Amino acid sequence: MSLHIQFTTLLAMIGTGVVIGACFDTYAHIFDRSKRHRLIVWIVDILFWVVQALYAFYTLLLVNNGEIRFYIFLAILCGYATYRALFQHVYVRLLQWIIRIIVSLYRLFVRLFYYVIIFPLRLLYRFFVFLLFTTCHFILSIGKILYKAIYVCVLFILQPFMSLGHFVWKKTPLRFQAAIGHFFHVGKGFYMKVANMFRKKV
Repeated sequence: MSLHIQFTTLLAMIGTGVVIGACFDTYAHIFDRSKRHRLIVWIVDILFWVVQALYAFYTLLLVNNGEIRFYIFLAILCGYATYRALFQHVYVRLLQWIIRIIVSLYRLFVRLFYYVIIFPLRLLYRFFVFLLFTTCHFILSIGKILYKAIYVCVLFILQPFMSLGHFVWKKTPLRFQAAIGHFFHVGKGFYMKVANMFRKKV
């Protein structure tokens, strides 16, 4: 391996250590370990370090075709220590600022979505429900008025015939009245028997 490749590999691994340190702080801020189950924390930690290992190996593959030397691990540690000493404070503050901006934008988007889409749809739904109930109430009120008007008209029209029928019924012999009453009584009894039969079958 030439000196140029070794020097390039050394710088790349130092940069990889810096990136791993930044990724670790990002992971610690986004994934709140104290609020997670231990098993989930254990699994996610393993996945995180597997991803970092793959990233380091991919970087190494690009700069020296994946040849591993002892100084590579020292360079990664050196890069991580450099990040902790020089860049961590600035990066963490920047990261917190970015997270606050993203959270604020998310909340703003949620509020805009509610007031632009959800809230008008709720108002429209309430308006249609109110309109439906008002229309039904109006139709029922008109129907009651028409029913009463028709009922009065029918009574007015049938009143002469009812008076005439009442007069004829009074002039009818009592025997005939009794026969008609008996006929209706028998018919009512027959109807009740048939109705009871159907009820029992059902």
